[in-house]
Amino acid sequence: MEDFQYVVERKKPDPICFGSRVVRDTNPIGKALSAFQKRYAYEAFSKVSPQTYHTEKITSGVSRLQNKMRSNKGVGGLANGAPRFPQQVRFHIPSPTRYNPEPKKKTKQMKAPFGNSISRESESPSRAPGAGNYDISGKRCRRTRTAYNFGRPTMISAVETLCIPVSSDRCDRCNTICDHDYWHKNYTSFLCHFCMEEEKILHEDYTQKELKEYQVITFENL
Repeated sequence: MEDFQYVVERKKPDPICFGSRVVRDTNPIGKALSAFQKRYAYEAFSKVSPQTYHTEKITSGVSRLQNKMRSNKGVGGLANGAPRFPQQVRFHIPSPTRYNPEPKKKTKQMKAPFGNSISRESESPSRAPGAGNYDISGKRCRRTRTAYNFGRPTMISAVETLCIPVSSDRCDRCNTICDHDYWHKNYTSFLCHFCMEEEKILHEDYTQKELKEYQVITFENL
């Protein structure tokens, strides 16, 4: 009898349903809870201390989803009696012509240090109109113009288009034949696109006032 060894074998559980051999989970929380365990699951109670919950109201783990508390105002949507906007939004910014802006005071410029006579930069006045100083009655938006030729509309391009086989206009600055987009003055003086961009910055041959007299034109080869 001394050499006899007791061997305890754990009996395998029987199939649960439809021949399933998944290991049963008997934990008090988590998945695969029994009907009794679901009634007393810890996550179903907000407070788990004694005498702080009523077990007779909880019948399952999803009892809170099935028995929701209804609001005192009723259901939501159009049947709700609560105010739509509980807080009234008010803007404290006055509208134009309802405030009196104080005039900008002139400040005295400080003297240049150590006898420096170089002219200092000054603030240029803004050309943007202030509130209440512009006319909003007329619409000045740019639209595509259309010419109706006996019922057949034709779009009028914003830029003049020159449709000829070969361009004969030469640039007065680089003496090359103007192609694609270029500029003209009374169809007698021409500037190509590259020369116009250089003149806007350098002003070697033309001033800013003279460049404003030029108009853009587009060349298209037939």
